[in-house]
Amino acid sequence: MSHRNVPDVQIDHIHADAVCRGIGERLREALNKETHDTPQRLQALIDRLPELDHVKTPSIVPAMDEFTLLKPSR
Repeated sequence: MSHRNVPDVQIDHIHADAVCRGIGERLREALNKETHDTPQRLQALIDRLPELDHVKTPSIVPAMDEFTLLKPSR
């Protein structure tokens, strides 16, 4: 897969949470403006979003104490 001069962006969990909240808010606004019915499964997932906002998720980044320093062998 080719990468098009896209910088490797890494953000901390605080900013990642803010991005997720922003996307969720915009999605809710967009879905509320639609005149047709939302599929039942999608509505159930949307209804769970506020509940999941307060769930502490584990970090996928290992803690520093989990790293082992490898000594070069000679």
